[in-house]
Amino acid sequence: MPWPHTSPADATRPVTARRIKLASASLGLICFVTLGVALGALVPLLSGPELSDAARQRLLLALFPAALGVGALGALVLVQWRARRLAADTLRSTARELQRGAWRSAVHRMREQPPAEPSAFGDLANQVEGVMGESERRWQARVELSLEWYWETDETHRLSSLSAEAPMVKPADRALGDVLGRRHDELGFVHPPSGGWAAFNQMLDRQRSFHELEFEVDGLSGRARGWMALTGRPRLHRDGRFAGYEGVGRDITAHKESYQRLQASEQRYAVLAGLSADWYWATDAEHRFVADSGDLRRHFGALAEAIVGRTRWEVYDDALPEAQWRAHRADMEAGRPFQGLEFLVKRPDGSQQWVSVAGAPRYDENGRFIGYHGVGRDITLRKKAEQLLVLHNRQLQSAVAARTKELEFANRDLEAFARHLAHELRTPIGHVQGLAELLRRRLGQGLKPEHDELLDLQIRAAQDMLATLEALLALARSSSEAIERHELDLSLLAQDVIANLPPVERIAPVRWQIEPGLAVWASESQMRIVLANLLGNAAKFTRRVAEPVVSLGSVLGAHGQLVYQVRDNGAGFDASRASSLFQPFHRLHGSDEFQGTGIGLTIVQRIVQRHGGNIRAMGEVGRGACFEFSLGQREPGSTIAAPMPEVSQPAPLQTAALPSPRELAA
Repeated sequence: MPWPHTSPADATRPVTARRIKLASASLGLICFVTLGVALGALVPLLSGPELSDAARQRLLLALFPAALGVGALGALVLVQWRARRLAADTLRSTARELQRGAWRSAVHRMREQPPAEPSAFGDLANQVEGVMGESERRWQARVELSLEWYWETDETHRLSSLSAEAPMVKPADRALGDVLGRRHDELGFVHPPSGGWAAFNQMLDRQRSFHELEFEVDGLSGRARGWMALTGRPRLHRDGRFAGYEGVGRDITAHKESYQRLQASEQRYAVLAGLSADWYWATDAEHRFVADSGDLRRHFGALAEAIVGRTRWEVYDDALPEAQWRAHRADMEAGRPFQGLEFLVKRPDGSQQWVSVAGAPRYDENGRFIGYHGVGRDITLRKKAEQLLVLHNRQLQSAVAARTKELEFANRDLEAFARHLAHELRTPIGHVQGLAELLRRRLGQGLKPEHDELLDLQIRAAQDMLATLEALLALARSSSEAIERHELDLSLLAQDVIANLPPVERIAPVRWQIEPGLAVWASESQMRIVLANLLGNAAKFTRRVAEPVVSLGSVLGAHGQLVYQVRDNGAGFDASRASSLFQPFHRLHGSDEFQGTGIGLTIVQRIVQRHGGNIRAMGEVGRGACFEFSLGQREPGSTIAAPMPEVSQPAPLQTAALPSPRELAA
């Protein structure tokens, strides 16, 4: 690991050390040579006869301190040389310890065995411990706080070192012994990369670096399956020999899952865009189309390339009137969103295509307007369908008009035929009745009783035939007569109908109970027929009741709709046969009991249905009857029959109640 702090003076330190070493050796050599020369000169002088004993003694006394100094100097040189040897050995061993990463033992060696100048080695130990300790602290913090982990392999590509916090070890409930000493392809829980194990091992053999190589791993970080990315490079010994690989790993499961979800979303979008009739478009701040994203090319072909760099009104200038283009440009200049802009596009191959465009302004992160974007839709099929529908509607309207005219002619012919038939039948029936009366007057007293009875039967039969004929004409008119609806006071109309009812032989007069203020939206002439039949039947079927009561009122249906009721306490009828009451010429009572043609309720039903309502009957033998009818919505000309709404149970008639001001006596 390089030292964290270096200076330019570090490069001159080896030269200075060599110069000091050379100077020390030169000084020692000079000392020894000088000592040798001095001894060579003094020994003969001391041993010769030239000196006296006293001079020799004084010379020896003078040379003794010099010899001691020279000896001390030589000893000092030897001690310094030995100290340097020990310091060099200590530094070499410390360097070896640092090289293999055992910096703590190197520091311990320098502190426990200082060969020379212990203060300097102590300072060096403190500096090494501070630098390496701080480096290790930073390394540990990076390992603990980072999502990456460190790994190494030997020269055979087997894992030799791995962080214990690697997600495929401790978080996956595995031990380092289960991983170390094995190659990546020997780990059963690691799946091969995209190129396969053979390509991966070949890359390692070629000693190539790799970056973010992805592997799928079982049980990564406790998950059933995850993804890791490895980055590695070759590492070398000091002599340049290949020592293995070193690198870092990273858990990319979340990133990979997000990418897969994004890829699936992109695929779904591509499928949707390919199958959809919509496309995306964008313009710049000058409203010119920007580069095609592929959607326009798919829908418009070569025309998509021609519109890039041009505005919409420049490309499709004749697709809309100039006034409409000006309004569209004004919207875009004002930055207003728009939708439903429809126009016809002429393609280069001569075909035509209807499109509908919608857009909104877009802004950058600073709020600056940068153009428009939006979607377009191919509405050619819809336009063709609309054109076809318009054509069919015209044909249908023509057919309906023709059929309506035919029906009008047919109804007119039927009405004319009915009138003509009634006129033709009324005359002979009147003749039959008149001849019977004339025969009775001519025979006078000579008419036998049995003959008189036959003439009565003939006259009554003629009268019945005339009544039936009139009923048939009324039934025909009820189906063909036009309905002109307006606001109508049903209560006043009922009073007028009651006043004009034909007299009926009865036990007691009828007590009429008419609810005041009944307002309806209906035809007055048609409602007069309805009330005449319903109120007339009520009066007829109560003629044998001691206290006859007939009421006209209203109740609320299930949906708040008014339902009108005509109730009586007369003869009543079998409720199981109520549906047959509205069939033509179908009667529940004999003609000897109650006279009638059996067609009145049929006319009532048709009138009510033509007003958009319905009618139903309820009754019980001997306890009276109740007819309920509704008249539909307040819409003029409505002729659709609606189902009878459910209504609340009507209250029983108050036969003993005092007559109200609106009660009339028959």
